[in-house]
Amino acid sequence: RRIEAKMAEEELGIRNKKEPPKLTTPYITKTDTYTPVVHIEGSLGQVAVSTCYSPRRAISAVHAVQAHCPEEHKDTRQQRLEILCKIEKLFIALLEVEEMERMKTTVLSEAEERRLMEKSQRKVECIYSQLQHHNSTASGEEFLPFLVVSKGKKLLARLLPFLKLDAALTVLHVVTSNLPTLMSRDTEEALPVLYPPLRNVICVLTFNQLITVLKDLTSSESPSTYECLSLACQNKFGLSLLYALLSHGEKLLSSGVPLEPSIGDFETWTDIIFQVAAQLSQCSLVEPLLLPSNLLTLFCRYLDKRTVHQLKSN
Repeated sequence: RRIEAKMAEEELGIRNKKEPPKLTTPYITKTDTYTPVVHIEGSLGQVAVSTCYSPRRAISAVHAVQAHCPEEHKDTRQQRLEILCKIEKLFIALLEVEEMERMKTTVLSEAEERRLMEKSQRKVECIYSQLQHHNSTASGEEFLPFLVVSKGKKLLARLLPFLKLDAALTVLHVVTSNLPTLMSRDTEEALPVLYPPLRNVICVLTFNQLITVLKDLTSSESPSTYECLSLACQNKFGLSLLYALLSHGEKLLSSGVPLEPSIGDFETWTDIIFQVAAQLSQCSLVEPLLLPSNLLTLFCRYLDKRTVHQLKSN
C-alpha cells in the first residue's frame, strides 16, 4: 500500500509539473495604426489627447457608439462638418475684404483705390456665390444651411454691409421666409446678430419691396399666418424684425414721397396691419431689440382707440 501511495504521489507530481498554474495579467492590445489628431464634433480645431497607458498618443474623442449609428446620422454630421469648414474658409476671405475696407482710409491714389475696390467686390461676390449655391440648395432656402449655425449667422451679418441691394434683399427674403425654422433652431440665441445689418437693408426698401418681404413673413412655411406671427411675437429677433418692417412702412407712407405701389399693395398692407395688431393684443410679448417710436402712430392710423389702448398696455 505504501508503494502504491508513493507511486500515486509521484504520478501526481509529474502531472503538476507538466501543467503549471497559469497567471492571468491585464495587458493592453497594441494598435498598429492611430489617428494623429482628434476631430471633435462641432469644432474646427484639432486637439491632441493622450491616455495614461499611451502618453501623448492621440485618440479619437468621438464616442465609439457612433460607429454603429445610422447612415443618415453620419451624413448629417458630415454635412455639418463641411458647413463649418466652409464657414472657416469664407471667414478668412471676409477678413481680407474688411482689411481692404480699412486700407481705403489710408492715402491712396485714385487708380489704386479703384483697383482695391474692384478686388474687394470680386471677393465679396465670390463669398456670396459660395454661400448661395452650397450643394445646389433649393430656391428660397439659399444660405439656410449657414443660417442655422451660429458662426454662419455671424459670417452673414458681417458680409451684408458689403453686398449690393439685390443680394442683401435676397438674404432678407430667405430669413423672413424661413423665420419659424430659424427661431426654433436658434439654441444659442445668435439670431440678434443679424438684426443691425438687416435693419439697414429694410431702411432702403421701396414700398413694393417692403410688401413682398412682409408677405414672406406672414405667409412663411408655417401652415398658419397667425401661428407664424405668434412665434415671431414671442422671439426677440422675430418681433424686432417685424417692428422694423412696420416702422419703415409708416415712414414711407408719412413721407409724402410717391410710393409707386403695385396693384393690391395698399390692401395687403392694411390686411397685414390688422393681422399683426390682432396677434400683438393676444399674446405676451418679449422685449424687442429696438422699439421704433412711430409704431403707435401707425396703429392709430388704422385701429380703433380700444385696440390701440390694448396694444399700449401690452
